[in-house]
Amino acid sequence: MSPFFFPAPKKIIFFDMNNTLVDRRQCFDSAFAEVLGEYTGRWEQDAGLLTADDALQIYKQEWQKLRKLRPRNQRPSEEMRTACLEKALETYPLPVNEAFARIFFEQVEETEGSYVRLFPGVEETLAALGERYQLAIISNGSRKRLERDLTRLRLSSFFPENRRFSSVQNGPRKPHPGLYRTALKETGINPSQGVMVGNSWKNDIIGSTRCGLDAVWIYPPHLKKLSQRRIGRQKVVIIRSVKQLVQVL
Repeated sequence: MSPFFFPAPKKIIFFDMNNTLVDRRQCFDSAFAEVLGEYTGRWEQDAGLLTADDALQIYKQEWQKLRKLRPRNQRPSEEMRTACLEKALETYPLPVNEAFARIFFEQVEETEGSYVRLFPGVEETLAALGERYQLAIISNGSRKRLERDLTRLRLSSFFPENRRFSSVQNGPRKPHPGLYRTALKETGINPSQGVMVGNSWKNDIIGSTRCGLDAVWIYPPHLKKLSQRRIGRQKVVIIRSVKQLVQVL
């Protein structure tokens, strides 16, 4: 039994997906530039037109500006994505409207999969933990993308379909307790029998501990190799990489 979570025996480990198991930090940028290049490649050499990389930077700058103006906890809207894309592509003769933006970002999401990579040690860690615990996913975003990434990265065998939970299909987005409560109900365990592993302090750690789960926060800049703290009655272990989970759990 793990000394970090003694005396509460754990039955199931819930994992965040993106930037916990899967390194997605550069995926969006690479996919955005590739898809945009397919639309604009024939014009890039014309005077006064931006390259795909330049347009990407404008999109990201506009996105950050609009994010600051949004009410707290409000989800990004289609209008917001469309407005940023319109600004990024204003030098191109493209009809940027909501319909165009929807198709464009569907292509970006599909293309992201070719850039996705696992963090070092993920497969070995899941294999070791899977011998002692049930494993599950609690992820914000598209269930379609979650399923595709699990298949492409050969992780499906670790996470049966009835232990995959996504905000789009199963409820509100993390850190809202609704998604965590759904996962607990569907897996049939008490919160004390589970632990949440993730990289986002707000979404994964605060969200899960509010529902009675202990947690492991993967935070690479952490000065100590590992440490622990409490949020209310819940224990939180802080580690630098996914490979340390075997030691912790």
